[in-house]
Amino acid sequence: VCIRDSGNTVRFLPIIGAPVQAVTPLSRQLGAEARAHGLSIKSSNDASSDYILKGYLSAFSDDGKVTVVYVWDILDSGGARLHRIQGQESVPTASADPWAGVPASVMQQIASKTIAEFTSWRQAQGG
Repeated sequence: VCIRDSGNTVRFLPIIGAPVQAVTPLSRQLGAEARAHGLSIKSSNDASSDYILKGYLSAFSDDGKVTVVYVWDILDSGGARLHRIQGQESVPTASADPWAGVPASVMQQIASKTIAEFTSWRQAQGG
């Protein structure tokens, strides 16, 4: 489903809580998914975007698996929160460091779900 009308620009603020090795595949997939859904991505400091996505991630190990919890606040161009997307993904791991046990594919899956939920929310708003 594509969004090609007004209100189709978005910018991503720096992601909080995850190391570079986790953020890199996430960021690449966010960009690819956003473009595939007809969204135009602005730089993180471009105040002219229609929407701002601010992401928070955390990872914790428990009983042989690692769980990544993600929260995205969707903000308007003035910074007011309009909506929140949240979820979690778990994968088996033997790593003592939670982030080291998170494969790139999990971060890509989080990105895909994030953009899918964002576009569904946008459509529900009539935009």
